[in-house]
Amino acid sequence: MNKPQLKPEQHKKYFRRSLDLLPGEVAVFDYSRLTILYFALIGLDILDGLDSLTDDRKKDIVEWVYRLQLVPNEYCSVHKCGFMGSTTVIHLKNHPGSEKYCESNVAMTYMALCILITLGDNLSRVNKSAVLKGVASLQKPDGSFKSNYEHGESDLRFVYCSLAICNILNDSSSINVNNAIKFISNCLNYDGAFGQNPGTESHGGSTYCAIASLSLINKLNHVLDENKSKILERWAVNRQTNGGFQGRPNKDPDTCYSFWLGATLSIMGSLNRINKERNRDFVLNNANLLTGGFSKNMDSIPDPMHTCLSLCGLSLIGEENLNPINPALNITVRAANYLKQIQGDYTLPNQNIFNTDTDC
Repeated sequence: MNKPQLKPEQHKKYFRRSLDLLPGEVAVFDYSRLTILYFALIGLDILDGLDSLTDDRKKDIVEWVYRLQLVPNEYCSVHKCGFMGSTTVIHLKNHPGSEKYCESNVAMTYMALCILITLGDNLSRVNKSAVLKGVASLQKPDGSFKSNYEHGESDLRFVYCSLAICNILNDSSSINVNNAIKFISNCLNYDGAFGQNPGTESHGGSTYCAIASLSLINKLNHVLDENKSKILERWAVNRQTNGGFQGRPNKDPDTCYSFWLGATLSIMGSLNRINKERNRDFVLNNANLLTGGFSKNMDSIPDPMHTCLSLCGLSLIGEENLNPINPALNITVRAANYLKQIQGDYTLPNQNIFNTDTDC
């Protein structure tokens, strides 16, 4: 039987189409349009397809992302600073009471920074002080972080986003890193993996967030000794079933976990323990050869998230014609190297965090 083959051009077209036009059903995600943009651009970068976007298009995207940045002013306290997920609220800014919805989200801030780096922006217009103060305001006494300041939920997802932001901006002085480590450690379960919060079921996504977070702050060994590392590796390897990976025991495999668990094992130096060929076949068999894109399984349709994470998983196992990724930041190695360059060669200005030049 012929082995499934990656069709890069089809998937490039899928991502470009996702940037231009989406079906009406996704209107419910309008408030988090930045997420779709993130997956499309990271996916294009993995496919080495950013050159298919014109320079003007890239510039327009960068300008749109900066429109989402919130800095302190009479309507927005420093606790809410960072990036929003879309311009929806900005369009309503003249409506009475709408300013209460002007609030950053830590996941959107992480994605905004990744997008800017991927497109070659040097982050010179990021109000570093305001973003870091916004992140710090989200940290709870137990070390976890909320998604947003007003009534945000808290778990390992937002710990990861917060630590990734601090890593990108090269400054973790505003947060309590030790408390964050304690929270991550408290999420470790008897089976060796991590739940989203202490006492919750182990999950592939939250395990990635824990391991990637510790990797970003170089504290992996502070939580996992050699024995705990082996137990976690066994748990992660055992999530491979029918070729793909499941998020937790007794669940069907899903293409996105080829990244979440593949990246976990990659960070731990244990990716060679999986059956890469069977994983490759599983992912590629869930590609849509008509429209491009990848779905979570055979019974689903493609979406930008599963398409991007499928390509991330394939990149991790060395699929040809894909750019390598940095598993901890989930951007390409090319973009991560550019980040190191601007961190080393460019000093972010000491900005007045009460700059009033903002859309909201």
